[in-house]
Amino acid sequence: MNKFVIFASVFGVLLVANAVLSAPAPQADAAPRSAAQDVQTVRYYSENNGLDGYKFTYELSDGQIRSEVGTYKDSKDADGNDVKVLFVQGSYSFVGNDGQTYWVNYTADENGYHPKVGTGPTGGIQAGQDAPISSA
Repeated sequence: MNKFVIFASVFGVLLVANAVLSAPAPQADAAPRSAAQDVQTVRYYSENNGLDGYKFTYELSDGQIRSEVGTYKDSKDADGNDVKVLFVQGSYSFVGNDGQTYWVNYTADENGYHPKVGTGPTGGIQAGQDAPISSA
């Protein structure tokens, strides 16, 4: 039985490897916005307060912006015991190859990840802003 499991595992890995290696190569964009080495950091801030939480923000010259705040809150586990859970609020935006701004405002807690997504110049994080974004 063990020999069969090992054989099946190796065979499965070989099938996956063959599929990956035979997949067509990704095509380059017709007009890349800028080379990665040309992107500069416009703004960067990071603070880690251990069990009091953290926050960070960065903005890049290609239009990417991300900001996030993590704090701990009191909650109960499945057995009713007191526990601390991480509550995260954040936002990020970027300019796609089509020139459109895409944004995501989100929260994450013991009940999962809760995003609000959109496009356009309003609704998401703006240059100079920090999380939390009021429209999340």
